[in-house]
Amino acid sequence: MKEEIKLTLATVADAELIHQMKYEAFLPLYEKYHDDETSPVKESIDNVIWKLSNPNSEYYLIQVDGKNVGAIRIYRKCAKGEEGEALVQNINYISPIFILPEFQNKGIAQLAIQKVFELYEDTIIWRLDTIKQEKGNCHLYEKCGFVRVGEEHIVNELMTLIDYEKSVKSDDNVLL
Repeated sequence: MKEEIKLTLATVADAELIHQMKYEAFLPLYEKYHDDETSPVKESIDNVIWKLSNPNSEYYLIQVDGKNVGAIRIYRKCAKGEEGEALVQNINYISPIFILPEFQNKGIAQLAIQKVFELYEDTIIWRLDTIKQEKGNCHLYEKCGFVRVGEEHIVNELMTLIDYEKSVKSDDNVLL
């Protein structure tokens, strides 16, 4: 891909744009799987605003040659001990990542994920989930170094979610 890919940190002012792009990107999957419980198509604008406002979450617009073609959200969960102290740190989740249909299958998502890895270099574990039946999505994540972990989560008779994880080890951090 020759085009320049850029990630731009989104703000609450971008909520409507993200909400609309997410709807367009996920609508074909919603029509295929009819997943009323988990589909991003069903997510309210208020929930998008909440995610954009959450201090443990960042949304980035994915741009190609200055045009918004999708978005990726990174969020952190932290397990707490009995005293409220953090037990696990530097674990980041990708949820969601999406590319508008007319820009899919051009390597944009893979490049966006690589850029996120560079932005969050202190991450020791990356996590995400995807639809088991979507072989292209599974291939993308595996190409980015993710491996399948955990149990399958049946959403309905057509769709199953599976978890992926990528462990990163450097001299500065130790895997848990």
